[in-house]
Amino acid sequence: SSGINAEYGAQPPATMLLILLLPLLLTLTSGAGLSILRMSDGKTYPEPCATLCSGVGSYWMRSNNYPGKLYMKVDTRDCNFVSPPIITATLSLPLYSALVPGGVVIRQRYERSFYVYVEGDLSEADKGWELMWSAAGFNCQ
Repeated sequence: SSGINAEYGAQPPATMLLILLLPLLLTLTSGAGLSILRMSDGKTYPEPCATLCSGVGSYWMRSNNYPGKLYMKVDTRDCNFVSPPIITATLSLPLYSALVPGGVVIRQRYERSFYVYVEGDLSEADKGWELMWSAAGFNCQ
């Protein structure tokens, strides 16, 4: 016997490749979801709707409400969140920039935007300060 099923004949190379890659594709598309344990609004959302969105911002403005602070409004409309997401943010500074005391303060979280505040001077921030942020939330209910 030649090892080839005479009833079906030899499989074309494309079919064999699909058979070999199918388990890999199934592994990559299932079980790799995002789990969000609790949202600040206390509501529950369908797990398949969990999504992660991230970005970088560099447009700083002086705060009129908090002297010595700079702020940035971050637009998250393209993330399509249905409630205010969980946000993590950090400040990335150029190599020779002075360190910034304190940290990034996140305020006014909404479905489509949030604000961050940092201590600093606009002339320093304009030398390349970047806000790197990630937001986890849900894009359906």
